[in-house]
Amino acid sequence: MDRNWAERLAEHRASLTRRELDIIDFITAHPHEAVTFTQSQLCERAGVSKPLVIACFRRLGYEDYREFRQGIRGFYLGQIDSAQASAVALKDIVDVTQLIGAALDVESSTIGVLRRQLKARDVEDLAEAIWQAHAVYLYAEGTGFEPAHYLAQRLRRCGVRAVLVGADRMHALDDLAPLGTGDVCLTFFYTQDIAVVLELFRLVKQRGGRTAMVTGSPDPELYPLADFHLFVPRGHWNFKNSLAGPMIFAHILLLTVEFLGGQNLQDRLQNLEERRKGFDSKTKEEVS
Repeated sequence: MDRNWAERLAEHRASLTRRELDIIDFITAHPHEAVTFTQSQLCERAGVSKPLVIACFRRLGYEDYREFRQGIRGFYLGQIDSAQASAVALKDIVDVTQLIGAALDVESSTIGVLRRQLKARDVEDLAEAIWQAHAVYLYAEGTGFEPAHYLAQRLRRCGVRAVLVGADRMHALDDLAPLGTGDVCLTFFYTQDIAVVLELFRLVKQRGGRTAMVTGSPDPELYPLADFHLFVPRGHWNFKNSLAGPMIFAHILLLTVEFLGGQNLQDRLQNLEERRKGFDSKTKEEVS
């Protein structure tokens, strides 16, 4: 299986020297430059030697600098395209038609990255864990709250006990009180404080639960934090509040859960819809 840029870093980061980590830090801070730089340009801008760059990319499992740069480009492409589209939106937009086009370009780019980066095995594994769990706890703030809320509502229709945590942060611990062995805690990590997520995951682990993180962050240090880690981009920079990527992923995960549920779940959903129609009709009669 081909490993993406962040997965390689997560696997080999501990073996990188301090100076090699300086190269990684520069790339993370300047991806829009790194994907276009020649090896000499990267050495000059990052303040490192050519042998050091060679040692760095070989330690990460790349055969040559060209493959190394392609790995960076493939991972950061959505951010780069989004940055360019945002710049157009800020500087060159003259009417709403153009604005809509620029926004859709960003969303299309984000979805393209999701298509390239999202692995079916990862989605299926998480969906299986959700099915097997006694309960699923979903935690998110900011951008991540909407897909978390959507999943919490829809998973309940599938018969999954889903708890939305943190809608009121003061009562988050109350929401988590029943969490135990085999349960799953899923967070959409986009804007919340990493310290809060770490504390949440620590609690889940202590109680024997499993953790899942959905994030658009390219930081490879996030990868070891959860049992399941899925890279899901959103719009970036001036379009950073885009929900296209996270919401599409939430829907894909829900569809995967429904797929794994088979005919029994389809029958359940059909019965639910029939009861809903009857409930709606009765409500309308009472109102009239």
